[in-house]
Amino acid sequence: MNYPNIFKTVATFKVLCSVSLAASLALTVPVHVNAQENRHQQRQGDFISPAPGTGVKPDWKLSASLATLYMPAFTGSKDDQALVVPDIKVEYQDVFFASLFEGIGYNIINSGGWRAGPIVKLDIGRDEDDDNPFRIAGNKTRALRGLGDVSATPELGGFVEYSIDRFSYSIEVRQGVSGHKGLIADISAHYMDMIKPSGQPVTYLIGPHVTLASGKYNNTYFGIDESQSANTGLQRYKADAGLVSYGVSAFVMTPVTDALSLGLIARYDRLGSEAADSPLIQERGRKNQFIAGVRLTYEFGL
Repeated sequence: MNYPNIFKTVATFKVLCSVSLAASLALTVPVHVNAQENRHQQRQGDFISPAPGTGVKPDWKLSASLATLYMPAFTGSKDDQALVVPDIKVEYQDVFFASLFEGIGYNIINSGGWRAGPIVKLDIGRDEDDDNPFRIAGNKTRALRGLGDVSATPELGGFVEYSIDRFSYSIEVRQGVSGHKGLIADISAHYMDMIKPSGQPVTYLIGPHVTLASGKYNNTYFGIDESQSANTGLQRYKADAGLVSYGVSAFVMTPVTDALSLGLIARYDRLGSEAADSPLIQERGRKNQFIAGVRLTYEFGL
C-alpha cells in the first residue's frame, strides 16, 4: 500500500508548528513549527508516492506549497496574526532534501528504521518592529519595541530518527553561527496512520515534542539586559539553559488530485520556566501558545 506523502510543522507551527510551531510549525517563523510542521513531522514515516500514472517512485521530487497559519507574532506573544507562507522543496530518493524552511539535510544512515545525518537550517531572527513579510492579518505587536532586533543565522547540526511500526522518535540538535549563537535541541515522538472514511485516504500524525536550548539562545530571545530594561521598563532578567517549550502537534493530510494534497495543522506549546519567567512573557506575553493552519502542496513530476 502506498501512503500519501506527509507534510511536519508546525510549526511546529517546530511550531509549525511551535507552535515552537508551528515550530517547533520547522518552518522557522516567530514560533518553531518545527509549523510542527518541522522536518521531523514531514519526513517520519514518509512513504513516497509513485509518479502519477507510472507506478514508479521517482528519484527526484519537487513540490511547492502554500500554508495559511494563525499563530502568535513571536514565541511567547499574546498577539496572534495570520500568515501566508510559501515553500519549495526538492528531494532526491530518500537521501537528500532541501527546502526554504525545512533546511538542507542528508541521510548518511537510512536503514533498519534509523535515519541520521547533518542538517542546516535558517533561524530568521526577530524584528522589534514586527515587520513580517508573511503577515496578511492582525496588527503588529508592540511588545518587542525597545528590545532590539535578533539577526538571522544559519544553524548547523544533525538529526537522528528511529521508526518502528507506526511510531517514530527523533532528536535534532543545531548550533547558531551568528544571531542567537546558541545551541537548540528539538525532541519529538509521533504516531502516524491512515484511514479511509469515505474511500479517500486520510493520513494523520500526532505526538508530543520538547525544545531545549542553551543559555545563549534563551537569553537572546527572553533575557532583558540593562539597556533593554532602560528602553522598555521591563526588569532585567538573565535566562539560563533549559526548557524552552513543550507540547503536542497534529497534522492531517488528504489528496485532492494525484498531484495536489490538502493538509490541516494544529499545535499547542507551553513555555518552559526559562522562557515563561522572563518579564517579556510575564508582562507582555503568555505561556500558552497555539497554532492552526491549512496547507496546500503540489507535487511536480520529474
